[in-house]
Amino acid sequence: IELKSGTFSQGGMKAKLTAPFRIMSGIHEAIRLFRADPPACIAGFGGYPALPALGAAWWLGLPRLIHEQNGVLGRVNRLFARRVDRVACGTWPVTNAPGGASLVHLGNPVRDTVLAVLDQPYAPPGDGRIDLLVFGGSQGSSPMNQLVCEALPFLSPRGELKIVHQTGLADYLSVKEKYQQAGFEAEVIDFIQDMPAYFARADLILSRAGASSVAEIAAAGRPSILIPLPHATDDHQRMNARALVQKGAAVSLEESETTGEELARLLVEFAQNRDGLDQMAQASRDLAHPDSRTKIIELMEELISGSIHNPGSR
Repeated sequence: IELKSGTFSQGGMKAKLTAPFRIMSGIHEAIRLFRADPPACIAGFGGYPALPALGAAWWLGLPRLIHEQNGVLGRVNRLFARRVDRVACGTWPVTNAPGGASLVHLGNPVRDTVLAVLDQPYAPPGDGRIDLLVFGGSQGSSPMNQLVCEALPFLSPRGELKIVHQTGLADYLSVKEKYQQAGFEAEVIDFIQDMPAYFARADLILSRAGASSVAEIAAAGRPSILIPLPHATDDHQRMNARALVQKGAAVSLEESETTGEELARLLVEFAQNRDGLDQMAQASRDLAHPDSRTKIIELMEELISGSIHNPGSR
């Protein structure tokens, strides 16, 4: 069933002006549907498409929860945080939860193929080169690609690193050429189909700090260098990175303040400190939530049974 909804942050002036009417239309339709066939529980996962169902569930007093994957509540989740029975948090801590919200840390669900990496021992070579995996999300990240390319002149092509670099389609040819010019026999790929296999090979990961990426890095038990997207909404990527940094599982770099030479120096330091990588990997494993999906389902079952309730939610 599709319900009408709207957002004030996307589209032209007409879309923004009509957003309240679309939202109210969606809520009214959801109320009609829920009265006719009451759902056992409503779970919202953020974003404006969740508005109608959550609004109707609040109005009718139905069991309800929201899940927030980032370390900062998104706008819709922030609106409903005190109007649901539980806020299931994927990243911890959440920095902007309003008073009266009932938060529980359950982690972010990840693919079973990534969880399988957690069972594989982490053992970077005692000598020789370490495997570095670079990726900036499924579409790639041009600023990250550029920063890594700027680091190449300060690295030895036959030194401490073996590099796998997912570039995204737009930068693939230019980045591959930069590696060739620097004399690196890196594995440059526009898109990695089997990311868990590359997680398993990696001794160190260089990545953005999106919630899914951070959750999968922890689930794979790998140390990481994170470069948060500077203009992410409510700076949520920096908060996601902080969760790993505070536990010693990652290092976070500011994109605007990091030079290629500084990144190269850091990479060499990591490659020469295998004990440090081991400790970061263990810290990453400690942050993994392999049972996140099960815990969310169990929370829904508790709400349905009536065994838990947030009195302030209605």
